[in-house]
Amino acid sequence: MTKAPTAPKCVIDDAVLNPKTLKDMEDIALSFFASACGRNRGAFVLDPPDGKTYSCLQLPENFAELAGATSMRDDVAITTSNDIQTQYQGGNLTASDTLHMLNFLIDNVYQSTPAVEATPYACEFNGLAKLECDKSPTKKSSILLASGEPIRSATLAGLLVPATWATGGKPLTLKEAKHFYTAKDFLEMKSAGLNTVQLEVPTAVFDPTKDENGQKMMDLLQTTLQSVDDAGLVAILNIVSTADELDAIVAAAIFCDQTEGVLAMTIPSETMLDPKSVVNNIRTVAPKLNIFLPVNQGDLSKLPAWTLNDKHLYGALESSHSGSVADVASSSSQEDRSKMFYHEAITCMARSSMEFASCFGNLPLFMSSGFDLSIDDCIASSLPGFSDYGQCDRFDETADSGFWESHRSSFAARQVFAYEQGMGWSFAAWKLYDNDKVGTMDKVEKLLSLQDVMEAGLFPKLDGPVIATKACLNPPKPDFVLGDDTLAPSMGPPPDCGNGWWNLETSQCDYWIPPTPAPTEPCPECSEASAAGSALVGAILGGAIVGGIVWKLFGNKRDDYETIPN
Repeated sequence: MTKAPTAPKCVIDDAVLNPKTLKDMEDIALSFFASACGRNRGAFVLDPPDGKTYSCLQLPENFAELAGATSMRDDVAITTSNDIQTQYQGGNLTASDTLHMLNFLIDNVYQSTPAVEATPYACEFNGLAKLECDKSPTKKSSILLASGEPIRSATLAGLLVPATWATGGKPLTLKEAKHFYTAKDFLEMKSAGLNTVQLEVPTAVFDPTKDENGQKMMDLLQTTLQSVDDAGLVAILNIVSTADELDAIVAAAIFCDQTEGVLAMTIPSETMLDPKSVVNNIRTVAPKLNIFLPVNQGDLSKLPAWTLNDKHLYGALESSHSGSVADVASSSSQEDRSKMFYHEAITCMARSSMEFASCFGNLPLFMSSGFDLSIDDCIASSLPGFSDYGQCDRFDETADSGFWESHRSSFAARQVFAYEQGMGWSFAAWKLYDNDKVGTMDKVEKLLSLQDVMEAGLFPKLDGPVIATKACLNPPKPDFVLGDDTLAPSMGPPPDCGNGWWNLETSQCDYWIPPTPAPTEPCPECSEASAAGSALVGAILGGAIVGGIVWKLFGNKRDDYETIPN
């Protein structure tokens, strides 16, 4: 009898948070409770129900026992979520027991969320939790490469399909395109840790009768793919349709299926053709070709059922950091920095939607479009219809800025980590055309060029199958108010010099008329001071100092009593 599939579970990702890394978490409340305690109006229930409703402010009486804590003393009470943090910080909870409790809380909040099968972000806890789904024989793997690595790619923007932001403001001629990418570029990509390139290809390449340059573009495509293969990389061909050309798309599939080094093809997104019909037609000529189906965030909650059983069908997620006014608008330096903080803070959420599509839709996702370090739409500032909110006026302030360098590095690492919980990613471009100052971040287009970003030291090293695991451990630093500025230290009050004054240069009291020294009287008996006496003097002096500080900070609060005369 076939075992029934188990429902997906939302659990802490132990690759990110475990007994060793818990000590590096700066604020458990901010990382966990800010997300968990705001769900479902703050309420959760147990499964099976026990006749009560709970919240972060009122946990079950036997919460620690239910969570599986095994080393907690009887006198340690956990009645609210904040107790988990305070008791751990106080040394009264082990890291293992703390994680058990956090896991129990996350699981019950998730199970109390309605319609999790249609809610891509139900298991979203600032990137710290993962959605575990049934490992059935029909479940598709998120790994396509024999190395076991996720896809790590750069798009060859502007080569065969215009991308004027990457090519100096104008489309390349075929002659210019032939010299844009060389064999050296692909060797550099391989050395940098990439394993794939993504290349946008118009359908005209596969139907030369409809474009006089079709054959020349095919020659350029084949030459490029040979260099890709020679460098030890593979390619994803993203087919761009200029019309509803089913025959050309099928011809592209045949080309991809028969060409060495092509990992997959992405079917066109801008077409009126029915995607199911397109895939079915491709399957008649290329039954095992890896196909990417373009999807956006709005598609994830209603993925079509026909995608479930095609073993070689995956999703190509198209996203953007500049899809709304809220994403891009800013008209001051502080607003620019707070916008950076906003984009950083929401980036780790992306893992949740990727795992959701794989678990509930059996459609693993590849981040095919939308990975870069820009937080605005300024690459389109010269195009008709651009909306100017002041967002492009201060890019020069970001050069040589510690704030921007730190936060862009964080932004990059968070994206890499989140997208690699799916099938991987492709950065917006590998390089810019005719760029003679690689790594100098002096224009906004370079934030979309991986060559520049890596050269500037803003990208994590791609040196293993799993990287940037600590990127989402803590929220981004909330230092956007001051940025690179710091508050000047304020000077404390000078000592009381009586009738004199405090000399800042000599760090001592000065007087016009020196005070009369106090007379000294000889000791009746000059015996050695005892240890107890020294301790008593120390205690009196210590008490006087503490009393002075308390008086200085808080004053005399007992206004209803008279001060005893001295």
